[in-house]
Amino acid sequence: MTTLLLIAIGILAGIAVPAVRAARGRAERQKPQRVVELPNSAYTSKLVRDRDTRLRWAAIPLDRLHEINRGEVERLLERVDTYGIDALRPRDRSFLDALAARTPADTPGRSGSDAGSPLVPGRERTRSASPRTELHPPF
Repeated sequence: MTTLLLIAIGILAGIAVPAVRAARGRAERQKPQRVVELPNSAYTSKLVRDRDTRLRWAAIPLDRLHEINRGEVERLLERVDTYGIDALRPRDRSFLDALAARTPADTPGRSGSDAGSPLVPGRERTRSASPRTELHPPF
């Protein structure tokens, strides 16, 4: 009886071990290949994209907006300064993007007496330059 049991275990091991090895080999072959960015590629990190987006939103001319929209933009920009861009809901992002799209590229962010006043104490509002055209190296 024990010999039959040992023979059965040997047969199962002879079948199971190659099957497991074959499954592992298939899994290894199916892994996606790692892509390494080349220097000076068109890759832009999320940090840089967020910074550029924040600068584009800062270029919205607040003195030309209705007071309700102006208050909403200031509230949203203060939230971005405090918690980061990821704290905005998609609806808030589309609102700021729509206002930024209506801003001419050559218009500075704010003008007049409130041009340098910060929204958050101790933090200056930056004026936006024209959209970035150079490529960013990968980080």
